[in-house]
Amino acid sequence: MRATPSTAVKQHNRNAMTRYLYTHHHVTKQELEHGLGLSLPTITQNLRMLEENGLIRKGKFHESTGGRKARNYEFNPNHRTAIGVVMRATGVRMCAIDLYGKVIEQRQDALPYRNANVYYQRIGGIINNFAADIENKHGKVLGVSFAVQGILSPDASTITFGTIMGNTGLTIDTISQSVHYPCMMIHDSDASAMAELWADPSLTDAICVYLERRPSGAVIVGGKLYQGPNHCNGTIEHMTLVPGGRECYCGQRGCMDTYCSPETLPEDYESIPGFFSVLEQGERHHRERMNEWLDYVAQAIVNARSIIAGDVIVGGEAAQHLTQDDIDALRHRVVQRSPFGTINFTLRKSYCGEDQNIIGAALRYVEDYANEICGVGEHASRAGR
Repeated sequence: MRATPSTAVKQHNRNAMTRYLYTHHHVTKQELEHGLGLSLPTITQNLRMLEENGLIRKGKFHESTGGRKARNYEFNPNHRTAIGVVMRATGVRMCAIDLYGKVIEQRQDALPYRNANVYYQRIGGIINNFAADIENKHGKVLGVSFAVQGILSPDASTITFGTIMGNTGLTIDTISQSVHYPCMMIHDSDASAMAELWADPSLTDAICVYLERRPSGAVIVGGKLYQGPNHCNGTIEHMTLVPGGRECYCGQRGCMDTYCSPETLPEDYESIPGFFSVLEQGERHHRERMNEWLDYVAQAIVNARSIIAGDVIVGGEAAQHLTQDDIDALRHRVVQRSPFGTINFTLRKSYCGEDQNIIGAALRYVEDYANEICGVGEHASRAGR
């Protein structure tokens, strides 16, 4: 049998120690020895190197039990950071996160969206200033990820369907023309699902339904975001719910978007929060509209679950107003409409809330980096929160 090269062994040990520290947050040499089966000299040498590289830092001493006090070594989540950005009609919002996915800085600018070079140049300046501030306070920025309202090309370099923002054909090179960091794009619903996976590592198969003013969806299979070869899996919003029904912005009729958007609930200049406020007071007409809306959402979920019979996660603006009774009523409707009767599945609200899609976008860089330093091919980072 060919001997494993010593450099490979050293790298393996270093990755194993990084992974252990990342997962457990802080450990002693003795815990590393027992947990990994490495010798104390190997552990000491690697701890010194990891500390020099900024991946870990010395922590507090344990209370003495009669012998020498043991020192804690802590993983440094600020060793690297990542930035997520979302561009909206009325402004741009961005978040910086550490290697545990925690938001460490936020920024919002009232810069109305325009699909023009001058806009992207201004965005680039704002992002560069934000990133420079992050690096002064925390750690080096791995990259900038844009959560976009549009379908992406297979290589995620171009928006192939961007009717909502009017930017079909927009490329990542154009968006990032003035940004001094690596950049990528991700569909905003896929980004939200990334944050969902981060919040709940137990997720295996699930359909995510984001009930925003422009609804969207995402698919999780085998504990991973599944975008498909064309990056358009989970576009539940454009399934036909009512043949020949209301006209959708995509050009078709009867799409789920036109029936399940929370914008369909208010009437007579009422706001969405205003609708739910009146609903809580028991107004009959509001309850009738709510029941009809829940019926449409339930049917959309049933249709989606006929392809992937996983759990269901409901998020978005509307979900913030849904009570547990509403969630229970929605699940009951799904079960009633399912062709095979009662099926064991979970239907729940999203764990994440504000800036979920921005955080999820930034997690693409964090997850890749965490997997790299931990020496694991996939999802090492999910175990480290």
